Amino acid sequence: MQVLGDYPTESTEQIFARVYSDVARGKSVGTVICIVRPYVNTMGKIHLKGDELEVRLSELLAAAPGTVREALAWILISKLFRRQVPQHWLLHYRRYMNRRDVRRTHQVVRQLRGRKYVSGPRGDHHDLDPLFDAINLKYFGGWMQKPQLGWSRKPSRWLLGHFDSVHNAIILSRILDQEQVPSLAVEYVLYHEMLHLKYPVEHKGSRRCVHSREFHLDEKQFDGLKEAKAILKQL
Repeated sequence: MQVLGDYPTESTEQIFARVYSDVARGKSVGTVICIVRPYVNTMGKIHLKGDELEVRLSELLAAAPGTVREALAWILISKLFRRQVPQHWLLHYRRYMNRRDVRRTHQVVRQLRGRKYVSGPRGDHHDLDPLFDAINLKYFGGWMQKPQLGWSRKPSRWLLGHFDSVHNAIILSRILDQEQVPSLAVEYVLYHEMLHLKYPVEHKGSRRCVHSREFHLDEKQFDGLKEAKAILKQL
């Protein structure tokens, strides 16, 4: 097992070339080209064409310590060869990305560069604005500040809703905005996403907790929970 920090003076190109050789079991790559890109949601990409490996890194990762860039190299190249990523490198990468200062920098970059499509709360059959107000009053005492509300561009059965903390927006899947979908189901999904405002994601070392124990306890307080979940299963 490699010890983290064995090669402190290597360039990014040298790191990826060495890791490529390790993952490819001795087979070397001819040329490694590293390009820094203003990515928002992606930390890095690689593309192998012939014996040339093109590495595209976000500015955040390009400025990261060598061991973090090496961890990303192991992740990307292992996936390229469809091999399991060594756990110690995966853990090292996650710990770095979960650092408070790194998360804050990433959030600022997303706020400045990221684009967020928000349709507005009124759909074809359901209006999220009055639903939010009613849920807020019933479950949160009316104290929750209203974020941006909207519907997704495309209907999705797999992602029924999400809360984007960077852009302070709750987006529900357009598949819910149908005449045959009862308001109860829409209210439940909206309530679930509102709980994400109350209980932000927790970061502990390499762990990222999205749904805490308190989150689950509050979710059970929703009136008609079983009925709403049954409706959603039929979508």
